[in-house]
Amino acid sequence: MSELLEKAREELGQVEELLEVDFCDDGLVFYHLQNAVVLMLKALASEYRINTDGIESISELVDIINKKTTLKFPEWISQILEIEEISVSDGCGASICYDIDMYGDILDAVYQLKSFVELQVSG
Repeated sequence: MSELLEKAREELGQVEELLEVDFCDDGLVFYHLQNAVVLMLKALASEYRINTDGIESISELVDIINKKTTLKFPEWISQILEIEEISVSDGCGASICYDIDMYGDILDAVYQLKSFVELQVSG
């Protein structure tokens, strides 16, 4: 479980590095965001002894956690769910990443999820 959270932190570190450069691939940013979210949700599910083997979908992980626990996700979970939709490749290569604000609510929601999961896992 802590291994999953550590891997999620590494993925978020990749996102932060990508957002610090003038040019980056938005697809790569969302790839790392999606990986981080999946790892955090798996860590959370693991805390509740939910088997997530073979599940790599954010929406499926959220659904299974909702169904098998009394845990209630805050409203920002809807922003998290958007990552899967956005992560579908549009075939575009590198684009300008203006700054961290370009990712706005989604990035904020990912960090809120991180805090939420860490609280649930350590509590």
